[in-house]
Amino acid sequence: MAGAVGENLERVDGYGKVTGKAAYTGDLNIPGMIHGKVLRSPHAHARVSKIDGSKAEQIPGVMAVLTRENCQVATPYIGAMIKDQCLVAFDKVRYAGDIVAAVAATDENIAENALDAIEVEYEELPAITTVEEALADNAPLIHETVRRARPPQYGRGASYILHEKSNICHHFRYERGDVGAGFKAADFVFEDTFYFPSAHHYPMESNVSVADFNKDGVTIWASTQGPFGLRQEVARVFGLPLSDIRVIVPYVGGGYGGAKGLVPSIIGVALSRLARRPVRVNFSAEENFKTICQPRAKITMKSGIKKDGTFIARRCQLFLNAGAYVNSTPSVAEKAGYRGHGPYRLPHVLTDSYAVYTNTVPTGSFRGFGGPQVAFSYESHVDMIAQRMKLDPVDLRRKNLLTKGEDFAAGDTPTDCDLKGALAKVAEAIGWGAEDTPAKPGVKRGKGLACALKDGGGTKKASHANVKILNDGSLVVFSGSVEIGQGVQTVMRQIVAEEFAVPGDQVRVDEIDTRYTPFDTATNASSATALMGSAVFNAAVDAREQLLQSAASRLGAPRSEVKFENGSVLCREQRLGLSDAMRLCFGDSGGEIIGRGFFQLPTDLNVPLGSPTPFWEIGFGAAEVEVDESTGAVKVTKYVSLTDAGKVINPIQCRGQDEGAAIFGLGQALFEDMVYENGRLMNPNLVDYRLPRFRDLPPEFKTIILEEGGGRGPYGVKGMGEGGILAVAPAICNAVCNATGVRIMEVPIKTEKLLQALQERS
Repeated sequence: MAGAVGENLERVDGYGKVTGKAAYTGDLNIPGMIHGKVLRSPHAHARVSKIDGSKAEQIPGVMAVLTRENCQVATPYIGAMIKDQCLVAFDKVRYAGDIVAAVAATDENIAENALDAIEVEYEELPAITTVEEALADNAPLIHETVRRARPPQYGRGASYILHEKSNICHHFRYERGDVGAGFKAADFVFEDTFYFPSAHHYPMESNVSVADFNKDGVTIWASTQGPFGLRQEVARVFGLPLSDIRVIVPYVGGGYGGAKGLVPSIIGVALSRLARRPVRVNFSAEENFKTICQPRAKITMKSGIKKDGTFIARRCQLFLNAGAYVNSTPSVAEKAGYRGHGPYRLPHVLTDSYAVYTNTVPTGSFRGFGGPQVAFSYESHVDMIAQRMKLDPVDLRRKNLLTKGEDFAAGDTPTDCDLKGALAKVAEAIGWGAEDTPAKPGVKRGKGLACALKDGGGTKKASHANVKILNDGSLVVFSGSVEIGQGVQTVMRQIVAEEFAVPGDQVRVDEIDTRYTPFDTATNASSATALMGSAVFNAAVDAREQLLQSAASRLGAPRSEVKFENGSVLCREQRLGLSDAMRLCFGDSGGEIIGRGFFQLPTDLNVPLGSPTPFWEIGFGAAEVEVDESTGAVKVTKYVSLTDAGKVINPIQCRGQDEGAAIFGLGQALFEDMVYENGRLMNPNLVDYRLPRFRDLPPEFKTIILEEGGGRGPYGVKGMGEGGILAVAPAICNAVCNATGVRIMEVPIKTEKLLQALQERS
């Protein structure tokens, strides 16, 4: 029979979602459930001199009021790499939107009214919203003490630099060769500075959680990408054993790195403990904007080049605006710093990457994890170098791109795909070098392209999986990877169906419940298909081997004479289907086999980030744009996206992943930015915060997916959910420059700024 891998199997979660029958966390109605709301600070930076919730407690229907006065926990601080965020404000608030108190009531309106009854007195402090302000002499400290969860452990060429009594919360340095000597050997040295916006994840589902703290422990239903990480934080904050905490993940309406669930879940647990009732905390769209976002970036690229265009040296400085609390932003700084020199052969590199506290919305991981920021910078920089040296941008890239099998960095996984071939494909698809069709009067048309590469897969992840063969031959997969719209449940079904040569509907993927589901670090970094897929593959192989050994024993045959072929157990002339083989082993009374699988990359301090990347995720893009010189409006008329899946498991899902990532990139190139005024976020809604719409999509939109088999996942599979976002902004900006001669150094491209630049050029 035909294998399941490479086929467009129906999505496991598809029917429930398209019919509206899927139950998300916000749809749950647990018996006795009440509603939680949070009180947020109106000030960007202030000391909390007084807080009194007694009047709120007297309101009928109010079951609990949580403030610093009754927040009796083992530790009030939460965070990924740095424990810097209080459950509720203890000493001061650090951004406009910081949580000061919380209320649980029998009705949402009662809870809202109770928030108004909480008395809070503030002593305002100077607020800083930009990296420049935060690094200025005598800048106020946003955090007097930095509570680091663990010291960073790096390998060859990488290091962590501590800054005491500073707003720099994390400083990552990566170095190889001698960058000073490289610049001396160069014929030309060019330096440019670029700016990338802060963006909001905006998944379709809000941050929502239902928590029930009772005598049997804590049960949490959460919209989260990391149920096991959430379980660990709840255990640490409340001083409970992990065995007392159960996290269940219903349907999740997207994540993109922002659906960690920590804040609403831990607030909900604290309120439930006080109220002795299940509590739902469901953030509004505006509250989501004020919970987590992508860090804004300022990046300086300095490159040394030989006369023939050979890259010699690169010095990178990256400043990430980490906001008031950093979540995983230190890791974003590491990744961005490591990738800062791009997919090019550079013998001399020095990168300093900083995460800097400011009084703005907390930041964290976002689709691409630092990749879009640096790709915009180095690919704009490469085009500028080509223009200055009067070289063709494609030729310059081709000369310096890494070849397949070449080291990105000594000790790490060699480059696992043909970058030069990928460049040729996108250049051909956009019609590079061909004469453009004339645009209408007053409109300029131009083309641009970009190449990007990122290490992928969450190098320190541990993935466990089980595959169970039931007595009737049906199969069940137990995996901790969360279905956040990327199709991971369907892919795991296809891997098991492939290994047992059975139809996909014979395989069930069980829901996530940390009481029963094997451990997975988190669903992030485009890692599930490659890493969890490896664990599921290993579990399937283990279950199959157990079945063959048991069948051999029952048949009285040596194990060497029993094999699995085309969905059946074969022994000499006898052929048994899965159900018959299971009944042979266990009889009609029933029995089951459980296969176990595990996958984790080894720690290796010969590798800069301490563990080898399981694959390299590439994002190559080419854009054709039209620029209206009378208004400064930019329209992308054609876009070509190329990535490498290693091996395509489900073609439609792969295409959807790449197209979705490219649309994310389109938003950041043209529209999205979180705007502050006097420390307050001015556009926390979809009226003022501009996402791409259908009419913004290019009329010609092409996706090219390679299958070069270079990943460590089963069948050579790689992750590919982030590659499509990397090249979009630089490709569009390079096309705008090609059309008009105006170089964009900051995205999103603001119409008024482009128009002014066009007028100044004239």
